[in-house]
Formats: sequence, structure tokens, C-alpha cells
Amino acid sequence: MSIPFGHGAITPSRRGQSTVLGIVLLIGMVAAGSIGVLLVAGEAIGSAEQQSEQEQIEQAFIELSHSISSSTSASDVSQTMELHAGEHGAIAHHDSATYKIWTESYNEDNKSHVANGSIGTIEYEADDGTKVAYEGGGVFQETGERTQILSAPPINYDHRTNTLSFPVFGLTEDQEISSGDVTISQTNVEREPVNHVEDDHVFVEIESEYCRGWEQYFTDQSHDTSIQEPCYDAANDDGKVKVRLGYDNIEDAFSSGTAVPSEEHIGSGTGSGHPLDNVDETRFTPLDDTIDQLREDFKENASRNLDTGESNSGGEYFAEELNGSYDFQLTDDDAIVVVNDSVTTDNGGITVSNCDGGEHSLKIYAKGNFSLYDDVKPTGECEGEDVDTIQMYGTSTSTVDFHDSSSTFHGLLYVASEEFNPDDGEYQVDFSGAGGVTFRGAIVANSIYFDSAANEVEPEGIDNSEIDVIPEGYEPAPQLTYLNIAEHQIEIKND
Repeated sequence: MSIPFGHGAITPSRRGQSTVLGIVLLIGMVAAGSIGVLLVAGEAIGSAEQQSEQEQIEQAFIELSHSISSSTSASDVSQTMELHAGEHGAIAHHDSATYKIWTESYNEDNKSHVANGSIGTIEYEADDGTKVAYEGGGVFQETGERTQILSAPPINYDHRTNTLSFPVFGLTEDQEISSGDVTISQTNVEREPVNHVEDDHVFVEIESEYCRGWEQYFTDQSHDTSIQEPCYDAANDDGKVKVRLGYDNIEDAFSSGTAVPSEEHIGSGTGSGHPLDNVDETRFTPLDDTIDQLREDFKENASRNLDTGESNSGGEYFAEELNGSYDFQLTDDDAIVVVNDSVTTDNGGITVSNCDGGEHSLKIYAKGNFSLYDDVKPTGECEGEDVDTIQMYGTSTSTVDFHDSSSTFHGLLYVASEEFNPDDGEYQVDFSGAGGVTFRGAIVANSIYFDSAANEVEPEGIDNSEIDVIPEGYEPAPQLTYLNIAEHQIEIKND
């Protein structure tokens, strides 16, 4: 029986055409997919090659920085290295960046010039606009408005020794530098004759295309307290950063309620942050030398002995340690107490019950630590007096522990220091305990930690004009800042 061919039947001819069409479509789909895979793979390979090229150039510039620094240690010996600077090479500029260094007194008088000049730059620019540059001993990478420090400049300011080391690297000429072997040699070095400044701030100003990198470097070195004019702010659009180095005038110590080198030096384990609204990011001089002088003198010459049973009058006192309950009646004079070791108030507090209407104050200078578990505050007729009625001063190694939730501190606390590292969990002032410590007054310290959300802290800045942080006759030697400034002229050329 035969089946007739109608409209719905597939003839042998049409069946063949469908088969061919399917094969063609399949081949087309495979080809299109293959092209897509090749394009994606090509882009990935190109991106990987570009990234590898960028990393090689960055490493080459870091090695270039090391070679230039090495050439300055032995002026009669040249350094040779292979510089990888891509297909287009690099460009050396001998005066694309400039620097100025000067000093000023605390009141901004007596401005004195120290040094100024140009800084050499060797710059590579990739096809995508990314730049890698050696400048002033450092290596920076710049992408758009973001600058990253690949290798820090060898400029250093040490707060502990007040020493600024500032080597400047200039280039002898503008020129193009190709990839390949280069020779680096120092042609000249000039050292500034000024080697120290006394009781002044040191200012450094750098104008550069890589200003943001310099700003970040100085922030890392000295925190935000050093930056006087940041790069590209509202009043400065020419790529210039100005920094100030050195301690602040001690007469301004209590003008704000809280003074620490950086707000990053305030930590919290409460989960709700810390309770300080206004923080003055600044550094004040430690009192180690002053307290040592006071200890030696008061141990021999202090006229009074402290009494824990009765109120103590004004005058000069020396104690090996304070560990008990002490009250002071300051009817006619200030009281100055010098402590050879630590101050501990877990056996009673420290109070001033008569301060002659706020005319007189209690000052405690201690070599050791402060464990303030009980009250430290004015009482009786002195209650509610100014926060400078009680003043406590420690050294750069002194720690302060507020622990008892029922305690109140009403006064001034000064423990300026460079010895603690909050990044490693080292805090100088600790508001701990499960309850709330009440604090009213001002703190000058290296760092502060809050371990309880219940702490009631009310910073209160005051006018310092009538507060002598350092007693008359015990002023430390003038603060000296030592300047090691040298300008090196470097020649770099292809072999």
C-alpha cells in the first residue's frame, strides 16, 4: 500500500535541504561561539600581559630608587642596573617638583629660611594613563586622582629625638631614558649649614604632580597633626602640601578638652564608639625631664609631709607614693606634690575642700602610674569650681586607669607621650570597668581607650593663660630640632 504525498508530507528533496540547513546553522553557531571564546581569551591574555608589564615596571622603579640611594653613599662609585621602562621608556625631569623648608616660632613670628630647591622626577606613563614615578627618593603610582606609595621617600622625622632627616635628590638634566642598562652616579652634594633650630616649628612644603603621595607619606609619618595645607583643597589647587613638624606650645595644652596625636589614638570596646565629640589632634612635649628635676629637688628640700588623717595645707610635698585618702585646704597657697612612684586611690580619694574661692590649686607630679579608682575632685565649698583646681601630671611612660564605676574625676590630666602604639593595642589612658566613670575636665595624652558605654565623659577646654604646666624654675632645656638636610645631584643615562 502506498502513501500518497500531500501538503504535510516530507519529500526526499525537502528532507535533504533541511539536513543541509541544520548542518550550516550548527557550523555557524560553533564558529560564532569560537570567535567569542577567542575574543574573551584574547582580552584576558592582554589584560594579564598588561598587568605583568605594570608590575615589572613598578619593581624596576623601586630598584631604581635603591640604586640612586646607594650612589649617594659613595660619590665616586657609579651604579649600573637594567631598567625596565616599557616600549616607550621613561622621561626624567630635573625640576618638575620643588621643596621649601623654613622655621617659625610658636606665635608665627621670626620666620627663618632653611632650604629650598628642585626635586628630580623620573616618570613612566602606560597606555591607559597610569603613571609610575620616582621622585625625591620615593616611588609613586598614580591612576586618575588616586596616588599610591610604592616605596616611601627616605625623609624621616623622629619625635623622640626631634630630628628631621631630609635628603633631596635632584637630576642633572631633562632627558628620555630607554629600557635597558642605565648608569647612575652622583655628580655633587650640598649640605645645608643649619644643623638645629631652637623652640621653633619646622615647616616643609612640597609642590608636585604627585602631591597626594607626599601628603599620604607625611600623614603616615606624623599623622594628620602635621598637615597644615592638604593637596587640592578649596584654597589650594596647585598640587602643594605644607606640613608642620615639632611639638605644640605647651601653653596651649588645655585649650581643648582632649588632645592626642591623632583621633585614631582613641579606641573603644563598647560597640558604640567613644564619647568624645571634639578632639584636638596635636602633640605636646613629655614632662620626663621636668618631673625628674622636681623629684631630685623635692626629695631634698620639700618642707612638708603628707597627712592622711587631717587636711593638708598649701606648700611643697614629696612622697614615695600616694596610696590613701588625702584632702587639701588651700586657704593661702597652692599645693605641689611630687611623687617618686605611682598614685593609687583605691584606699580613698584625693580632694580639695577649701580652695580660697578658686584662687589656689593642687598640682601632683608623678613618675609612675595613676590608678584612679576613687574620687579625685573638689568638695565642700570648692565643689563646682573650675576644672583647674586639681591638676595631675605624669611622664611619657605613665599610664592612667579609671576603673571604679562610682568614682568621679574633676580636673586636668597631662601625660603627653610618644611611647604607646594603639595599633598594637597599647593605650595610655583606660576608662575601664563595668559601670560608668564620671570625668569632667581636660586630657592631654598619647591615647585613650573606652571599655564601657556607661562612662560619662565631659571634656572641658579652658584658657591656659593662668596655668603653669611647668613650675617656675623647672623649665626643661630648650626644645631643639636637629636638621640633616642634603641635596644630591644625580646623573642617569643609558649605556
